[in-house]
Amino acid sequence: MRVFEVGLSFFDACVVLYMATYFAINLAFVALSHVNIGRALRTEHLQPALRSESSHFLPHITLLVPAYNEEVTIAESIRSLLRLRYPSYEIIICNDGSKDKTVDVLRRAFHFVRVEIEYESHLACADIRAFYESRMALPHGLKRLLLIDKENGGKADALNAAINAAQGDFVTSMDADSLLTPDALLLAARPIADEPGKIVAVGVQVGISNGSLVEDGKVVEMRLPKSWLARFQIVEYMRSFAQGRVALATLDSLLILSGVFALMRRDIVVAVGGFLTKGMRTRIGVEYCGAGAHTVCEDMEIVVRLHRYLLDKGLPGRIEILPFATAWTECPENMKDLGKQRARWYRGLLEVLTYHRAVLFRRRFRRIGLFSLPYQLFFEALAPQIELLGYVSLVITGVAGVLSPKAVVTFVALAMALNFSLSTLSILLCIRSERAVTAKADVLSLFSYKRVTDILLLFVAGFVSNLGYRQYLVGWQLKGFYDFLKGKKGWDKFARKGFAPGAT
Repeated sequence: MRVFEVGLSFFDACVVLYMATYFAINLAFVALSHVNIGRALRTEHLQPALRSESSHFLPHITLLVPAYNEEVTIAESIRSLLRLRYPSYEIIICNDGSKDKTVDVLRRAFHFVRVEIEYESHLACADIRAFYESRMALPHGLKRLLLIDKENGGKADALNAAINAAQGDFVTSMDADSLLTPDALLLAARPIADEPGKIVAVGVQVGISNGSLVEDGKVVEMRLPKSWLARFQIVEYMRSFAQGRVALATLDSLLILSGVFALMRRDIVVAVGGFLTKGMRTRIGVEYCGAGAHTVCEDMEIVVRLHRYLLDKGLPGRIEILPFATAWTECPENMKDLGKQRARWYRGLLEVLTYHRAVLFRRRFRRIGLFSLPYQLFFEALAPQIELLGYVSLVITGVAGVLSPKAVVTFVALAMALNFSLSTLSILLCIRSERAVTAKADVLSLFSYKRVTDILLLFVAGFVSNLGYRQYLVGWQLKGFYDFLKGKKGWDKFARKGFAPGAT
């Protein structure tokens, strides 16, 4: 019995140490993000010339828009892309074998006609059915609006098909159900213009559009949704992007750029084999991941592969992220859809760690191998199992009398307090404002919530999410772990409501 009690106490001490380490690392992330977000906000005020559409240093960009059963949101999303302020870009929509009326909606809305184009299959993809080009009057800066209709092969396959037709120096990975702000490309291209030849990829902060006022494909006023489930996710996004990813980019250790919107150098993407699919035939891709490998987390996998390729070959190149919310997406508002999404994300993380396990703890891969991938392994991949064991241990410890009820409550309260502290600091990072040189100048923040009640509700959401919501997600992550062990590869896509004005 004594050995059992000692074992329980030791495990409890390990859980406390794990929590303390996680909190310390993320507190350091907050400090790094605070400095870099402030710098980014001041730069946005003081260097408007870098956002000029007449700049000769901005690259030609291809927007890749994979679409599968997107008839509800696709037209509004493409209209938002037509409003982008950028001197030279093209849009390539790739219909990935949709079973709904996605192609019909697009053809009617944008006057697509069937054409033949020069198409080189650098990257393997499913069979192409047809090419369509828009005959409508295109806005300034948009050089081409193309639609590819192909057999179903998955999002990564659709992105590869679009890359084969792309003419841009940089390509974007984005979702067909997302909205971009009019200056999204100008902002994303800023690091590229600042350091020509040194930037391989650029990501951005992603905002959740649920509840906000959307007009003509643009978020015109930020509002919180009525759904608490969506509010919890807004706080999560703030923690993930403003706190975590900004700090990791500062350390040259960023491993994921959101599939909602990211910019990547086309020649490097082609060199590493494009997005991971079962049909990948490029030598580098097969060497790194194995023949027939594929994942539901293609946005993270390709970033890890880019890092690995650059470090393997000794090539220069950095991956940056901007803290500004230049892309907006719709989050699930029912429990089942949310659970399926998180199980898929977690399963994708395990797939990426498995494919790139050769990078873990290897000095030649520098911070990627020694810090960022181990961080993903210990504090993301193993977190659900450790949290579950922690709950079980607390119950057993309390029942066995190893810890008093007061000590158990204190432990739980400490864990909640630490988590709430990180959520609160992340919210503050996102709503903080910077003033330009003069006191009369406008202020700028990452998320401009105008109603004080919205900000207060975010703080409440950060606290309440500890009471059931977090545990619910752990359950679905464990489901994702089970699916990973079974070899499941399905997407489990959830239905969208669409970007309705003032949608909640």
